[in-house]
Amino acid sequence: MSLVQRRIAKAMVAWLLLLWQPLAAQHEQALKDICYLTSNKMAGRGYVKQGHLKAAKFIREEFKSCGLIPLTENWFQNFSFPVTTFPGKMKVALDDRTLIPGADFLIHPSSAGGRKTLPLAQADSADILMRLEQNSDTCYVVTRKVYDSLRQYVNRCLRQNQKGALVILEAGKLTWSVGAEPFTIPVFEVLESAYKTSAKNISFHVEQKYYPEFRTQNIIGMIRGSAQPDSFIVFTAHYDHLGMMGNKTIFPGANDNASGTAMLLALARHYTSTANKPRYSMLFIAFSAEEAGLLGSEYYTEHPLLPLSSIHFLINLDLAGNGSEGITVVNATEFKSQYNLLDSINTAMHALTSVHQRGKARNSDHYYFSEKGVPSFFIYTMGGAPWYHDVNDKCATLTLSYFDKFFSLLTAFANEL
Repeated sequence: MSLVQRRIAKAMVAWLLLLWQPLAAQHEQALKDICYLTSNKMAGRGYVKQGHLKAAKFIREEFKSCGLIPLTENWFQNFSFPVTTFPGKMKVALDDRTLIPGADFLIHPSSAGGRKTLPLAQADSADILMRLEQNSDTCYVVTRKVYDSLRQYVNRCLRQNQKGALVILEAGKLTWSVGAEPFTIPVFEVLESAYKTSAKNISFHVEQKYYPEFRTQNIIGMIRGSAQPDSFIVFTAHYDHLGMMGNKTIFPGANDNASGTAMLLALARHYTSTANKPRYSMLFIAFSAEEAGLLGSEYYTEHPLLPLSSIHFLINLDLAGNGSEGITVVNATEFKSQYNLLDSINTAMHALTSVHQRGKARNSDHYYFSEKGVPSFFIYTMGGAPWYHDVNDKCATLTLSYFDKFFSLLTAFANEL
């Protein structure tokens, strides 16, 4: 029997033992965690109403209760970053028709605030720059295609103009994000289906607050290994999401990434059990400000609390709530032997339908680790509801039908690394 075959056989034994444990309870507890993290109390786990901090305190208490060891006095690694927020009024109307925030329109994440009524004027790629440079008290309307083709030049105007506004017409779904330094005029993203070309005026009342140095935190805990205490398997997930757009519209972020946070907590509870004490030490990191540009993980790699060279392997979890179409592994082509091991274990366990390969990508918190030479995977599930960075990514949209199998695959893989 080859070494790989022996490792797979050992993983199979471990998986069979897991069948005797209450896996349904993993699913049940994960759903509770996700629903709590997406509740109105958490305000979208963003940077209004202390949503990020409320979520961080919840994760800290869960880390404490399952027996992890803190690396800092209060479990937090604090850092700051610039962010634009929209904590108050969020009203937009075309003539006498009020638009629904999150359904009909989004405020651009780097928009200025303001309260005005402005005339509307259509613009195309031939004249939008000239019109914006006139700095007139007019709201110009462009398609997403035009905006994207001239983004750099348009954004330059949006950071210089003192008058006017811009509407970007969206043909597809509305997808929000987090903005840093704001524009100097308001910018709205409006669904084409909600926009009437006959509209003459736009009225808006938007309250915006910009923080040059907003303070937030990563949450970090560890387990000391039985055989390799100075070498670490690291599990990570970002807990932040987009927060609120105005004082009523919440972006819950169930799949992205309350689901990955719930999996992180499930793994922490599993490995702190006496029956599952790991050979390697394990580090669990819940990152903030991923949605703002992977800022929490970037900060950690620049200010590591343990040497990066001590990390044997890192597994980053994001979008963990589905799985009907298997999982995708980012960095699979960079770490082929580890990918082959994961794929072989999955095949032997009949866990998930497929384990897709993907190369390097700067799309989640594994990135800055792998750029510094840390062997890392980013694993996300495929299938399920299409909601992403919108108001519909709610707890109720996740069935977690494959959560237990994904959990079993992760623990079997980690045990064999």
